[in-house]
Amino acid sequence: MKSATATLSAATRWSNTHVLAADSLLALLIGALSLLGYLSAEATGSMRQQDLAGAALIVGQTVALSTRRVAPLRCLGAVSVLTVTFWILDYPSSFDAFSLVAVYTAAAHGGSDRRRVWRAVGGAVGLLTVIAIAGVIAPSDELPAAAVIGIAAIHLTAASAGQFAFDRRQRLTMLEERAVRAENERELTAHQAVIDERGRIARDLHDIVAHGMSVMVVQAGAAERLVDAQPERAIEALQQIQASGREALTDMRRLLGVLRDEQHDPELTPQPTMADLDQVIRHCVDSGIPTALTVEGARPPSAGGAEMTGYRIVQEALTNVIKHAGRPVRAAVKVTYAPQALRVEIIDDGKGTTIDELRSNIGHGLIGMRERVESFSGTLHAGPRPGGGFRVSATIPLDGVNGTS
Repeated sequence: MKSATATLSAATRWSNTHVLAADSLLALLIGALSLLGYLSAEATGSMRQQDLAGAALIVGQTVALSTRRVAPLRCLGAVSVLTVTFWILDYPSSFDAFSLVAVYTAAAHGGSDRRRVWRAVGGAVGLLTVIAIAGVIAPSDELPAAAVIGIAAIHLTAASAGQFAFDRRQRLTMLEERAVRAENERELTAHQAVIDERGRIARDLHDIVAHGMSVMVVQAGAAERLVDAQPERAIEALQQIQASGREALTDMRRLLGVLRDEQHDPELTPQPTMADLDQVIRHCVDSGIPTALTVEGARPPSAGGAEMTGYRIVQEALTNVIKHAGRPVRAAVKVTYAPQALRVEIIDDGKGTTIDELRSNIGHGLIGMRERVESFSGTLHAGPRPGGGFRVSATIPLDGVNGTS
């Protein structure tokens, strides 16, 4: 049973791939049976005796039928005309399937303009029926009246079968298109998820590396200046470099560990929150920048990714202060817990930054901050202060659209 099904499926695939060859083989088979029936039929009554003209009509029908799926409506027209001619000339025959196959094929493969298809099919069936009726009326013909009903009924049945095949093929095509669209949508969704995750990882890596390296560079410079005059303070600076590097490496290992472990759930990895800001402030102070932290309002029990975003904003802003504000400089961080939002503000009184410097020096950090805030439908404002220095202010809704940062 399986072998027969596999053979049928293979034959169907070959037929759909080699349309003209498959239809030519079918036409040759029907033509051979028709020619055999023509030659073996007995001419009775007024029927014409077999001759080359009758055989030529059968050959013409065979050639026309070989194009049944290449040009189904033209095939139907040619076969109908040749069949009617064969009938009018009153040749004997014991097998005639050309018109049935042509009618079925026109209904099944005639195209999506069904009105045009059914006009052609109806015209062909009507013509065949009229000629059959004429054969009944003709005094010299012995065609029974029931044969007319049979001719009309069998051709209409073939047309209905063709319409059913057309509808089934349309449904299958629609299902295939839906499956392709669904697969494309899944691929696009997965691709977008990869892009979003890469962006998140890139922001995290930038925040971790930029902050840690900035602190280490500043401390290394301080150690270089103090190594001769104040070796004790130089040692403290070197120890701070070591601590900052160790913390940055720990954060990077944690992040990269999530990437390596497919079974790891990143939601279970402890993420920094506003409660961890003391560590960022300490790094800034150790870098020689006095930094004050002010917190207003009651911290909500669950601020989720909004707190991590606020933490990263403060971290990136203070990293920019370390890298770009110059010396001497002071900074202040203000965190405000409002009923519906978390607000952070970071200001410094450094040398200030021009628009060109803003774009060229800290543009990537600001882009990352803005992306983080916008993922929560929040707002970010960053720019030079009128009195000198720089200001970063962000408002992050606590019920933002994104649950992670």
